[in-house]
Amino acid sequence: MSERASPEPASIAVLIPVFNDDGQLDATLRSIDDQRVPVVVVIVDDGSGTPVVVRHPSRHEIVLLRHDVNRGIEHALNTGLAYIVERGIPYVARLDNGDRCAPARLARQRDFLEQNPSVHLVGCSVVEWRDDAGRSRFTRVFPTTHDTIVRALHHTTVLYHPAVMFRTSVVRTVGMYSAAYPAAEDLEFFWRIARQHRVANLPETPVVTRFDPSSLSIRRRREQLWSTLRIQLAFFRPLAWASYYGILKTLGRFVVPYSVIVAVKGAMSRRARVEAI
Repeated sequence: MSERASPEPASIAVLIPVFNDDGQLDATLRSIDDQRVPVVVVIVDDGSGTPVVVRHPSRHEIVLLRHDVNRGIEHALNTGLAYIVERGIPYVARLDNGDRCAPARLARQRDFLEQNPSVHLVGCSVVEWRDDAGRSRFTRVFPTTHDTIVRALHHTTVLYHPAVMFRTSVVRTVGMYSAAYPAAEDLEFFWRIARQHRVANLPETPVVTRFDPSSLSIRRRREQLWSTLRIQLAFFRPLAWASYYGILKTLGRFVVPYSVIVAVKGAMSRRARVEAI
């Protein structure tokens, strides 16, 4: 499926994997319409029970790829990425179904990459999670420079997958997403990129993402934690305290309910807002 509306060639592909859309896709696509730059929206339907249908009339080109059966998000991402590589589109921006693309986010990230040729992946430094009622659940602020990001990667998520943009050329140097780390494919992919290239987060670029109690990260939490632990061991640095801290933190998450973690993050976010007043 393809809809073309802009004569200017798109330099950005927005990659959105979807499995069983729950009515959120149209809102996500509407948020892309507000971007100042032409993009190709690449949607990968990962074997949904009811095939994904794009009803939103977009001014951007929309490409809908399908898997006959559900193969998992790692394979859906690679299907989309292979298509983008074949098209020769230089930049890949990630977005999850249900999330909103912040105004001017794509233009700012593309401009940053063009102005900083040594940086191969850029995220956003402020991410807010909101539920479907519009209530803010918690906000996280991430480091912005390469060295601080790499140091933090040992023990926490500081590159938020649906908020990143990376050069398509990284596929030649680090490969595609790995299927060996289910539910944590993004962390392992980011580690490979950060080992060979510089990464960054744009300051003052807030992103609003959907807090979904039935999301993959929650439904497959223990599987994700095991994958995270294996990634931390794979990229372990004996002389880095953050490596030891990361492993202890992940082991602790096996026994701490996710609801407690969300409550703590929410309390910390509210405290930060009060202190900022």
